[in-house]
Amino acid sequence: MYRVADFMTIDPICLQDTNSLFKGRTTMKKYAVRHLPVLNNDNGNFAGILTQKAVLSNAIAIINEKGLDQLEEQEKGQSVAEVMDTDVITVAPETPLIDAAKFFKENRHGCIAVVDELKVVGVLTSGDFVKFAIKVLDQ
Repeated sequence: MYRVADFMTIDPICLQDTNSLFKGRTTMKKYAVRHLPVLNNDNGNFAGILTQKAVLSNAIAIINEKGLDQLEEQEKGQSVAEVMDTDVITVAPETPLIDAAKFFKENRHGCIAVVDELKVVGVLTSGDFVKFAIKVLDQ
């Protein structure tokens, strides 16, 4: 039986909840990712997920209210904690892959944080399932 650990991205790029939203947006761009796990700055435990959707929504609100020329400055004044999604499901590395697949289908999320004892050990994305499908179909 396949497990989440068999397909997850290990040691993902993470942010601290105290990082600026500007750092979050630029990190996503630099590494071409749409989801970043966020860690509690005090204890390093999983705190939430910063999604590209939340970052873009926030950026549009800033641009509409203050103008494009104020985007960077406003984002530097906001913490990741203000925008991240904290109402997220996590899975353990040993979770059966079929359970994670059902979660993706039912919830239409693009990423699940893989957590072991409150510490982020990986992420599983919908893209990982595409890679898996290609591998299976290619055999």
